[in-house]
Amino acid sequence: MKIYFADLTHTGHTCNSVPYGIALVAANAIAEIGEEISVRLVKKPTDLASLFEDCEPGMICFSMFVWNAEVSLSFALRIKKKYPKCIIVFGGPHYPVDVTSQQSFLEKHPEVDFFVYREGENAFVQLYKALKDFDFNVEALKTHGNHLPGCHYCQDGVLIAGVPLQRIDSLDQLPSPYVSGLCDQFLEEGHAAVIQTVRGCPFGCTYCQEGDAYFNATKHYSNARIKSDLEYIGSLAKSSTLFLADSNFGMYSEDINSALALATVQKEHGWPEFVVSISGKNNKERVLKTVATIKGGMFSAAIQSSDIVVLDNIKRRNVSLKELIESATELDLDKTHSFSEIIVALPGDTLVAHCKSAADLIDAGIHVVRSHQLIMLPGAEVASAVSRKKFGLQTRFRVIHNTVNTYSIFGQSFCAPEVDEICVSNNTMSFQDYLGCRCFDLTVEIFYNNGVFSELHAFLKYLDITISSFIMQLNACVWAVPALANLYSGFLKDTQELWGTREELTVFLQQPGVLERYANGELGRNEQLAYKAVALFEKMDELIALAYGVATDLLRSSGHLSPRAVDYLDQLMRFDLLRKNDLLMIHEERSGLFHYDFLGLGKLGLNKIPWAYRASGETQFLFSHTDKHKQFIAETESLLKSGLHGYATVIAKNPKICEYFRAVSTIESVL
Repeated sequence: MKIYFADLTHTGHTCNSVPYGIALVAANAIAEIGEEISVRLVKKPTDLASLFEDCEPGMICFSMFVWNAEVSLSFALRIKKKYPKCIIVFGGPHYPVDVTSQQSFLEKHPEVDFFVYREGENAFVQLYKALKDFDFNVEALKTHGNHLPGCHYCQDGVLIAGVPLQRIDSLDQLPSPYVSGLCDQFLEEGHAAVIQTVRGCPFGCTYCQEGDAYFNATKHYSNARIKSDLEYIGSLAKSSTLFLADSNFGMYSEDINSALALATVQKEHGWPEFVVSISGKNNKERVLKTVATIKGGMFSAAIQSSDIVVLDNIKRRNVSLKELIESATELDLDKTHSFSEIIVALPGDTLVAHCKSAADLIDAGIHVVRSHQLIMLPGAEVASAVSRKKFGLQTRFRVIHNTVNTYSIFGQSFCAPEVDEICVSNNTMSFQDYLGCRCFDLTVEIFYNNGVFSELHAFLKYLDITISSFIMQLNACVWAVPALANLYSGFLKDTQELWGTREELTVFLQQPGVLERYANGELGRNEQLAYKAVALFEKMDELIALAYGVATDLLRSSGHLSPRAVDYLDQLMRFDLLRKNDLLMIHEERSGLFHYDFLGLGKLGLNKIPWAYRASGETQFLFSHTDKHKQFIAETESLLKSGLHGYATVIAKNPKICEYFRAVSTIESVL
């Protein structure tokens, strides 16, 4: 039997990784079933369509996530119509946990013959063997009414739900999809590798699928298995990034050995340059040691909120927030990139609590503090009717950006936009306060994330001004600057591109020309990144003027605005303008005279007494774009001309925009 395993990703979407989860299911199927099946993995929708030009498979299996549910179901519907005997199986986390909603899903989607629930490797093998007993006659199996372990289906309006299989205890029994060669094509095409060293999460967070008790026990791969996978990937990978799919990397004793194995592979293969992971939430010392072992490692303190009430409501009580913050402050953050996430409108959240959560992370020195909306994932407790009623969760629907594309199969063209349901208010946060949170998040993106104003931040911290107070004051002042007020007004308009029900959004999408507006980026863009990019590329003069004005006010009110502080701020502001504004003017060279050795201060981390570096004479600095900067602008020119959608794409692919500020060199010293 020919079986396709599809983990589809929309054309143009940023998810460019190896389909690791479904590859594990496929590798196990090959090992357990043997030569009576042939397997093909597919990720691109266009590749899936082309496979059906050759022959009809006996079975096709889709993994379903929030970012690919609609495109997967749309392909499944057309495949089932063309080939009614083709067996269609779904699995993945984008599936309800309550029985009523599960039955509703399967009745709404009769093209889905079976849904594999929870861990999929062994459940799929048992489903295959059960089908084989009925000569792969789906209706015969369903009529018999067997309860298949870890498998759901509907028969005559009744949900037949097999009890989930016990989780796999010894993960090494699962064949490696890498060493078996199943993922070679994706590695060679430049997809980022994904591995998992630990399955499960001991925390009960209600917004996450893994918060369910089913996933609370942790299961570990052996160090030998991890090292074998890493060495294989390192010999083939074209992408410089590795994603660790663990929920708490560094928290367990086994993680030290995993980090050492990864460090060895880095030394042998020069891969990976970047390691993206979610750091452990407890066991601070172990997390710090693990992160420090890996070159290019990332510390991720995903706290979601620092508010006690919110944490209690989302059942995050057993996470040591204190340890997370302490870990961030104790790391050498100049050498280790750090990232954190918070979620707006969680149960019990308020405007004040949300802003304080960000402030706590900013003052801990986290490099990037990013806020996300609360997505009502069907597999998470927070999306249940009980939770919605208890916390007064009000939701709206939106199209996920970069998911409106035209696909074709069997001569039929179609679009399958993905849709998010997000929470926009609750019984402690009004919709207006939600919008206030979103504006504050944009301020953090512009004035804090990725170190755009790191030199000014360093000076403020030296004088005991917290960076969070600086960001708070900036957020209060942006509306007083006309150019920035217009920017924020546009952002708020895009933020409210929401619909009260999924049906209302569906009707809107069916109107003439609407899908085209989404496809060309006029609608449905990532507004937070788009408006950040516009600010940095087009409003840098206004950003710098406001930032230094607010800094001056804070120093004055704190009693630190001495004549030498005024002198330093004045020269640093001129330095910033020459280096950072008009980034697209790549052929323009600039120069300026300064009393301060800003290059020397930069090498020292800008945390020294700045006036100790003031000379009686002046130094002339040259500001110019490097070849790398010019190449970056040339490669993104067409995107930058395409409007806000293009701006969002540029900043998503190049988040460290400060790397493209003008390079600085010394011309001469002037007595």
